[in-house]
Amino acid sequence: MVTRRRFLSTTATSAVTLGSVASVDAVQSDGKQQFTIEQSGKCIPIKPLSTGVPIKKFYDYRTPNTKPPSYKYASFGTRKLQQPNTSILFLYDGPKGLSLVMVHDKVNSNTNGGAVTFRITGLPADGAWVMKDDSYNRSTNLDTFDHSVYRTQDGTKVASSVMSWTWSRNRSDGGVYRGLGDDFKVTIHPAFNEKAGLSNTGGKPYTGTISNWVVLSGDLNNPVQTQLDMNKSVTIRSDGCQNVTTTQTTTTSTHKSEVTTTQTETTQPNQSTTAQGESALSTSSTSQSTDGREQGQSVIEEVLSGLTAAVNAVLRFVSNLF
Repeated sequence: MVTRRRFLSTTATSAVTLGSVASVDAVQSDGKQQFTIEQSGKCIPIKPLSTGVPIKKFYDYRTPNTKPPSYKYASFGTRKLQQPNTSILFLYDGPKGLSLVMVHDKVNSNTNGGAVTFRITGLPADGAWVMKDDSYNRSTNLDTFDHSVYRTQDGTKVASSVMSWTWSRNRSDGGVYRGLGDDFKVTIHPAFNEKAGLSNTGGKPYTGTISNWVVLSGDLNNPVQTQLDMNKSVTIRSDGCQNVTTTQTTTTSTHKSEVTTTQTETTQPNQSTTAQGESALSTSSTSQSTDGREQGQSVIEEVLSGLTAAVNAVLRFVSNLF
């Protein structure tokens, strides 16, 4: 098993790609509720970050009218987690409930700004955007937050939001949705850079580029960082991973033709596999199973060989008697 590397806030290291973990347990071994993030059929457990203070105080959004003030209009409480040209995503467990937090770029990092649009579905209807970065009333604020509540076919009330951010040099953007509760399934449909809604507002787009999208988990001072695919949606849910099926196709060349073999495996509950990429995932899960079969076959062949030799020896002994 390949261990996910730890992310140090002072070092910009390459992130681990979302791997595959199978588990149906909704409660962790420490008795706390389990949360997971899924993307393209791959799933990992994640743990909310926490400091014991309310999320608004932790986020620490500063404007010229706050104490302390700042003309950056940005989150200062998450600076140690922020990364240049990177969008971070994490759960935060505070005294007023569980929150979904997202921050784009890093304040005061000499980046050139950027643009991001998130369409989020499945939000609990009784939750709320307690932090809209940005929410100030000036002509320079172009960000939009559209939020609506509706009922599903089974009558359940849920909410959806569409947020479009754009920010200038040395700044950042983001938001906080508090009130996820104990039972939720939230999906984020991302659009970064030129795909974002405000990428070309007023014919004067910012030249900055978001190049990474990561989810943070675990220890606030040393969180695990897992890289996400910027072009695909992710789902965060309040339970364990389901069974994950992986397929590996191998082509073997011969002198006259090529033989293609496809092996499909389903990871069973309570097993886990974490890898540093999709190819590593497939190779790890498949090679382990193959090694096991080969070892089993080897033992059987040795036993059969020994039995055959013993029978032949008895027959030779009997034939010599007559």
